[in-house]
Amino acid sequence: MATQRICFAQVSDVHLMPETGCRCWWMSDSPRHQLEAAVAHLNQVPDLHFVVFTGDLVDQADPQSFELFQEILAQLRVPYYLSLGNHDIDTLGREGRFNREQFIRWCQRQFPLPLAPTGYVDYSLSPLPGIRLIALDASLGQFPLPQGVLRPSQLHWLGEHLQAVPEEWLILLIHQPPFISPTHMDAVLFRKYRLRSEQAAALHTLLADHGRVVAVLSGHLHVPRVYVQDGIPYLTAPPLVGPVSALRVFELDVNPRRGILRYHWVHLPEPGPRPLWHGLVMGVRRDRWGQIPLRAKGARSLPAVAQ
Repeated sequence: MATQRICFAQVSDVHLMPETGCRCWWMSDSPRHQLEAAVAHLNQVPDLHFVVFTGDLVDQADPQSFELFQEILAQLRVPYYLSLGNHDIDTLGREGRFNREQFIRWCQRQFPLPLAPTGYVDYSLSPLPGIRLIALDASLGQFPLPQGVLRPSQLHWLGEHLQAVPEEWLILLIHQPPFISPTHMDAVLFRKYRLRSEQAAALHTLLADHGRVVAVLSGHLHVPRVYVQDGIPYLTAPPLVGPVSALRVFELDVNPRRGILRYHWVHLPEPGPRPLWHGLVMGVRRDRWGQIPLRAKGARSLPAVAQ
C-alpha cells in the first residue's frame, strides 16, 4: 500500500486587533507582529502543504482587523483554511462588527468555501487527494460567549456527509474543544470553554463510526492539550497571542489502512515580559511533541510509539 506524506500546520487564537485596542494583561503587545512572525516561519517549513487557523482570528470582530489578517496572510506561500471562533462574529447587529454572513463573504475571498446547508459556517473540502478537511461553527454568536454548541442540523449534516466520503482521512476543525468525558480534569477546569458534553459525545460517535480520523483540532483554551479517545486524536493548539506564542506543525504518513501523525510546537519569540502563568501553559512533553498511531476502521491497531 502506497504511503502518502503530508505536512501541515495549525495556528490558533491570533486575536488581531487595532493598535489602540484593549488587551488582556497576558496578551502579546503586538498580535500583528506575532502573526507576521508565524507567516515568516511557515514560509520556511520544508514541504508544507497547507495551514489551518482554528478560530479567534481577530479579537473584536472588527472589519479593520479582518482586512489586516488577509493582508498579512497574502504573504503565506501555501493555501490556508479558516474556522470560526467566538471572537470572530457578533450576531447582535452592533455596528462595526462582523456577523456570520460577513465572515463567510470574507472567507470566500481567500479560499473556496463549499458551505454546508446548515445555516452556519460549516464546510468540507479536500485540500489533497484522500484528505478531507471539515470545519464546524460552534460559536453561539453573542460576542464573545465562550461556550461552544453544535446544533442538530450540524450534526445531521456531518453524519450524512461522512457517509459520502468513507475512504478519506479526516481533519476536523472546531474552535471550542469537544472534550469527550467530564471525568477529564480539563473538562472540569474549562467547562465554560468547551463544547457542551452531550454534543461532544454525539460528535465523537460520528467520528468513531467514520473510522478514519487524523485529528480533531481546536484552540480557544490558550492551553495546549493532547488526548486520544478510541483512536481519535484531539489536540488543542498553543495560542499565537499568548501567554505563550506558538504554533503546531504536523507530519502525516498515511495509507488506506493506517498512518502515523507526528506533531511539535514551534515557539515564536515573544516581545515583552512573560506573565506569571507562562510556565503552566508551556505544557508537558506529550503536549509539545509526540506521535500518534492512526488506523482505519477494521484495520489492526499499531502499537503506540514511545515519545
